[in-house]
Amino acid sequence: MIFNSRSTNTNNTAGGMRRRLVLNIIAFAVILYTLFFIIAICRSSFGSTHIPNEYREPANFDLTLAFIRGENPYSLEALTGEAPGTVFQYGPLFSLIVAGLHFILPFVDIFVLHYIFALICVLSAAVMATVIAYEKTETFLPSACVFLFTIACTWRYGYINAVPDTLGITLLVLIFFIETRKKIYGKEYIEATLAVILLYTKQYFIIIAVSLFIYKLMTDRKAWLKLTVSGILILTASIAIVNVTCPLYFTYTLLIVHGISGQSVASTQPLFSDIRLMRNLLNTDALKSVQYNVQYVSAENALPPTGWAFEILQLRSLAGIFFFVFLGMIAGIAKAFIQRMPRFDGSRFYVIHSAVAFAALLFLGQNDGAWLSYYLQLLMPSVVIYAFISAEKDVLDAKMARVFRWAYSALLILMVMFTTYKVDSRLSYYDKSREQLAIWDKAYKYCEAYASTGEVLYRAPLGINALSSGRYLYDNGHEMAIHQPFLDEYDSSDFYQRLFPYGGALMESHEKYREEMRRKLKQHEYSLVMTTDTDDVPGELISASEAEAAGYVKLDTLTLDMGWASYDVDFWVTTDGSKIVLEATGTV
Repeated sequence: MIFNSRSTNTNNTAGGMRRRLVLNIIAFAVILYTLFFIIAICRSSFGSTHIPNEYREPANFDLTLAFIRGENPYSLEALTGEAPGTVFQYGPLFSLIVAGLHFILPFVDIFVLHYIFALICVLSAAVMATVIAYEKTETFLPSACVFLFTIACTWRYGYINAVPDTLGITLLVLIFFIETRKKIYGKEYIEATLAVILLYTKQYFIIIAVSLFIYKLMTDRKAWLKLTVSGILILTASIAIVNVTCPLYFTYTLLIVHGISGQSVASTQPLFSDIRLMRNLLNTDALKSVQYNVQYVSAENALPPTGWAFEILQLRSLAGIFFFVFLGMIAGIAKAFIQRMPRFDGSRFYVIHSAVAFAALLFLGQNDGAWLSYYLQLLMPSVVIYAFISAEKDVLDAKMARVFRWAYSALLILMVMFTTYKVDSRLSYYDKSREQLAIWDKAYKYCEAYASTGEVLYRAPLGINALSSGRYLYDNGHEMAIHQPFLDEYDSSDFYQRLFPYGGALMESHEKYREEMRRKLKQHEYSLVMTTDTDDVPGELISASEAEAAGYVKLDTLTLDMGWASYDVDFWVTTDGSKIVLEATGTV
């Protein structure tokens, strides 16, 4: 594979050399800032590697450890064991790669290895996007900015997390990168394969297939046919193989995802049926409700649980960060229409993907899986690449009138300076203080002390302690999707039952186990029980009121900081053994 040669148009007339010099000086400042930026987020992410950076990280650790043990977490054995198989809502590719790296680097802490691989993904996506910009521009400024802001697109509650999002963005940008290669054999087959792989990485990244389909249809019918046929064949074959070897896979990654109470876009509606955009836009009562929720949460400095109010707040925040980047893309698109020619080779692909991603996000963006992450991951890479390439071309266009060159120069500088400031201030990285680390240390001491006297009922924030010690972790952050109302919905839906035949048995096994947990609670078979401040959410596990009613006494309440969010975890113990363990932990 060889890179495309750079443009031979040097734009030396009308002061082009001086303008390029100014842009390169600004680029040097951006590069310098980016170095400190990367150091800061690495220090934040690697400073406390046995403390999760996000509530659902234990699920990915758990999945990786299952692969390392040689287990198939998607087999039907999950329905027959004493304890149900752990729920994994995300695709397995991230964990499979980390498990493979573990066999190559067995001396590296497995939890640290997740963060190392995530960082590799973050930087790989940024490098590929930078190469795309470098090949199509005359100065270093677009490349420097594309590198910086592509890193920002991987932000999820503090940047480097052990979740598949980082790998998904890398594969998404890889498709952009491959599309810009002029000499690569079987390009459409590779792109189709990558699009299918994205489905098994993080499900919503599959929308790149729609972007590719539209782009190829508009630009190259022969390539479109290759892409379409190969994509359908690869997808069909993969589904058949997965269904045979991993019969519970799609039950987890399609059905159970839909059942997240309070976090699903359509948690009370049948699957795929909540796309009612026009009806909502024309419904006055619905609009009033959204307006009220936005005003309420803005006044309370909180977030709505899900839905249109949550979407509007995200759009408001996204525009506040990338306003001038969006303006740069709009200006480039407008000029392309006026001149009736693409801004640069492959530029229509970025425009089409941005439109497809934004349309999909009107639905996906209502899911509060992670604040802003859906927009940053799916939409912003294509917007950032297009906007900075296009803006620099207009700044260096010798044929353009002086007043317009000055206007575009001002726009480009605002795209750089304003967006950099907003990225740094709005997408914050998190350093844990000594006090916060001491609280985590105290929580882990409770776990170890009480695990020596009996079984501990863990909650997700402390899941790493269970996994690192080889203990059973039921709550890994993903199981909250299973709850009785969703099981009732499944039982009343022929569509669900035909498409996911094991869904009912899977959810029933979890409901049965939860009843067993309540029995063990009443019999005081747990030496330590944890509850969290999320227990008002339907489908959560043992609540504080249940623990108290069973005769447990609150040992402590610790606020565990996980970066973007903190969780209050209550520790409940039986009265007979608490004093001994308190002395052992040095807390009396």
